[in-house]
Amino acid sequence: MLKEIIVKIIQEKISAQIKQFFLYCIGGGFAFIIDVGGLYVFTEYLKIWYIFSATLSFILAAIFNYLFQRFITFKSVDKNISRQFILFVIVAAIGLLINNTLLYLLVELAGIWYIFAKVLTAAIVLVWNFFVNKKFTFK
Repeated sequence: MLKEIIVKIIQEKISAQIKQFFLYCIGGGFAFIIDVGGLYVFTEYLKIWYIFSATLSFILAAIFNYLFQRFITFKSVDKNISRQFILFVIVAAIGLLINNTLLYLLVELAGIWYIFAKVLTAAIVLVWNFFVNKKFTFK
């Protein structure tokens, strides 16, 4: 009996975490579209250097992502929005540093097309952002 209760609690906890990660990925997917779309538009049409384009598009995507994650994924009720947003921005800034460093290395050293390199770096930054935001920003 106790074993079944413990197993059920663990399964519910895992199920809730999987659901939360899934929602995070949905919001992140929309942010990714904003990020890559912005990168392409800024680089190809506005003729901005791809690293600057990546920074601008990342900022736009991060703002959307914060709102989605706060209200939909984590359903945060934290009244101290400014503290929470500052933490989110710090996490995003570190993610941006990871993103742009990897993007530069993949494009300049490995010779990978900047859009494909962006897809690779986005996957890494997604994992970083989820775990750090879950632990610190939206706890």
